[in-house]
Amino acid sequence: MADIHRRRVVLAPDKFKGTLTAREVAEAMLRGVPADIEADVVPVADGGDGSVYAAITAGWQPGTLPTVDAWGDRQETPVAVSGRAAIAEVASICGLGARKPTAQDAARASSYGVGMVLHGLVTRGFNEITLGLGGSATTDAGTGMLRALGVRLLDAHGRDVFGDSRALTSVTGVDGLEQATRLLDGVQLTLACDVDTPMVGSDGSAEMFAAQKGADEPTIHQLSEALRHVADVLEPAFGVRGVCREPGSGAAGGLGWAGMLLGGKVTSGARTFLELLGAADKIAHADVVVTGEGRLDRQTLRGKAPYVVAEHARNHGVPCVAVVGHSSLPGSAPGPFDEVVAIDRADPKCIDDLDLARKLIADATGSLLSRHLSSSR
Repeated sequence: MADIHRRRVVLAPDKFKGTLTAREVAEAMLRGVPADIEADVVPVADGGDGSVYAAITAGWQPGTLPTVDAWGDRQETPVAVSGRAAIAEVASICGLGARKPTAQDAARASSYGVGMVLHGLVTRGFNEITLGLGGSATTDAGTGMLRALGVRLLDAHGRDVFGDSRALTSVTGVDGLEQATRLLDGVQLTLACDVDTPMVGSDGSAEMFAAQKGADEPTIHQLSEALRHVADVLEPAFGVRGVCREPGSGAAGGLGWAGMLLGGKVTSGARTFLELLGAADKIAHADVVVTGEGRLDRQTLRGKAPYVVAEHARNHGVPCVAVVGHSSLPGSAPGPFDEVVAIDRADPKCIDDLDLARKLIADATGSLLSRHLSSSR
């Protein structure tokens, strides 16, 4: 007699940043799944680097577009497309990459390349665009993107304001809004991010993230003032007020804010990609879900991909366990996870040995499944 129900697990990890892609982590997990268990491999993302690659591994078609990086150097950036829908990520357009930025770099970093990509997608006929906002090098309030879409920022003499982001304090007027809004008319722009930071305030973009982009204390103060000032000028021109203090407006150094001015909707990056990549339905029908990421910490519990995977699983009564590189959270089952295994506790050398890391991920997955499949529905 055939089995009425064959056990099924879903392997839905995010990347181990700097070491293994989400796909590579999932493949390592697969090695630990018993032969009699069916496994769905669905690498996930939350809008940061790797989001486009995750979409491509889920069946979206790969593509590239010409653009420039945060400091104006020409490059090609990857995109994922399906029908008239497209996914791009700012981490690949104006992210830090391997650069170790100075304070001057932090002030000069521009989102102009993001506007080039948006323009390229729209003119190629894509009308459902998801922009992943994680991993940017910029703190320019998205003004670079606006310029690339035709918006002009003007000083008191009617001259265009260029230069680094600190020059935004000299903006007194704006022109070209109709061109930008007309270009995006009929386009559904989704701004996928994993932070709820406003652009302006004590917990704004500059205050929370500029330091990790290279800014020193004086530059952070100058960037903060620049963001506040440009919001005071541009919001009335767009016919809105207070958008700069809304959750998510501070994502990617204010790119979230600029996108919102253009009609974009800020969403949870992890939840957005869970749906886009087809993982949500598979998780709901699994017996056990295995997720993970390189570092499990309090930021994870604020809505990063593994947390959202576990939350979605719990809502459907499905146990969710995690294999992570390192965990700084107390206990073996923090937050929504039924159990967490950190592989660096088995052997700290896994940080520098990728083959060892893959083996430990497989071993941890096998051990977790042996404990949790027996107690699942």
